[in-house]
Amino acid sequence: MKPATLALSLCLALASCKRPPPEAHTENDIARRAPSASPPPRAAPPAADASASANAPPAIDTSPIPTPAAPGTSPWAPPPVATLQRMSVRQRAEAVVVPFDDPTTSRVRSLFRAGAAAGQRADVFAKLGDSITESGSFLMDIGHGWHELGPWTRLEPVVRYFSRHHISETGEGNSFTRQSRAAEAGWTTNTLLHEGDNSRLEQELAQTRPAFAILMIGTNDSERSNVETYTRQLNEIVRRVLARNVVLVLSTIPDHLGTPEAGALGRQLNEVVRRVAFEQHLPLIDLWASLQGLPHQGINEDNVHPSIYMGAAGNNPSGGNFTDRALMFGYNMRNLTTLLMFERLMQLLDLHP
Repeated sequence: MKPATLALSLCLALASCKRPPPEAHTENDIARRAPSASPPPRAAPPAADASASANAPPAIDTSPIPTPAAPGTSPWAPPPVATLQRMSVRQRAEAVVVPFDDPTTSRVRSLFRAGAAAGQRADVFAKLGDSITESGSFLMDIGHGWHELGPWTRLEPVVRYFSRHHISETGEGNSFTRQSRAAEAGWTTNTLLHEGDNSRLEQELAQTRPAFAILMIGTNDSERSNVETYTRQLNEIVRRVLARNVVLVLSTIPDHLGTPEAGALGRQLNEVVRRVAFEQHLPLIDLWASLQGLPHQGINEDNVHPSIYMGAAGNNPSGGNFTDRALMFGYNMRNLTTLLMFERLMQLLDLHP
């Protein structure tokens, strides 16, 4: 068990769209991370991250959402919000890891074979996105061995498989703990593409040579972009990742509760993500759907970033805890659904620790 004081430091440094270098506000925060190069400084953050409050959550839009279509006939559509809210956290976690249709199954196998031939590493994945991916609350506890799988012990082989390859510049760390060069606070789809062939996206993929990548981007786009621009740039990111024969997993974004305008655009951007996954035959995690029914929709008190379980004593951020109580928090649910997706990919591709 990691020291409470060290873990509490990370709690105060959870992801923010505009903040100092990731999770590195104190020496303890730096020690808690896997070794990695520090990104350049950026603007000061808004209020410090904190776990979600269960008191007086904002009203949830329960307007009907189209009934899920059969895989392969149209983009995935999540069940109505009211239905999602009635599910248990376990049911919802399983449901939002969208089943593969035949074209997706074929695409995944083809990309993986081509990637293996090109030297991509089968037990490495890349993390692509913004502060919600950059945060130490996303997967890092798992890679450090700080996890409690609870009823999900079947995921232990997934943890072992992706923990075994050291990929940092210092020869330490693994896919879970690596501080990605292609995930940073405040980033949009445009930032990921900045400098084209010399972008941080291309650098991360070239350096890690991953067989897999997981992309969640759009929270900042919902504050300053539009559907047309986001669609064009998301497709370009997808094109660049697939050109390297990397199996790309797409994810919808959480609700943006900061302003009604950002929230409404964010829901439209999620429709874009679902459509691109369908058109490109790519695996999809509907994270947005998994968070419906959680306190404050799985979002912390800044109304933007996911919440995290703080342990039984309330002072130990524990993103790798998958007990039912812990899955009432956004980062815990994201971490679980990510492992469930990798479990499915490992089964499909016959990969073993």
